[in-house]
Amino acid sequence: MQQCVNAGLPVHGEAFISEALTPVEGNPGGYYEITSPPQTGMVQKVWPVDLVKINPQDISALLVLDRRDKAALFESMTRQAQREKLDYPADKAYEEISSTLQSYLEKTGIDYKLVYTEDLDDEIDAIIEYLGK
Repeated sequence: MQQCVNAGLPVHGEAFISEALTPVEGNPGGYYEITSPPQTGMVQKVWPVDLVKINPQDISALLVLDRRDKAALFESMTRQAQREKLDYPADKAYEEISSTLQSYLEKTGIDYKLVYTEDLDDEIDAIIEYLGK
């Protein structure tokens, strides 16, 4: 999201919501989580549970981020759950998130670009171009 801001793309979202949800030390440049309804024509981070509330015709580009290293992903998700004082297994949360996303993609047939977080640095120019279309 910071790269989108730096590239001059219109970004909708708050850099920091709260220390529990968006701890500054974890990402000093901000997370840009949305706390209000999505805005047409803006780049915004949307979790699959909220994606299903958006009309696919209002989406001009959908970037799906995942992590190749699931052990590292689950460790990160577990740390976040602990910060939020949630007792929910990371693998179960990931399965629910993935299932919701897959169902949305299949139902809508919307075009999307999948990028693994491990490849963000190498893919950033292509991502910015894709999101800016």
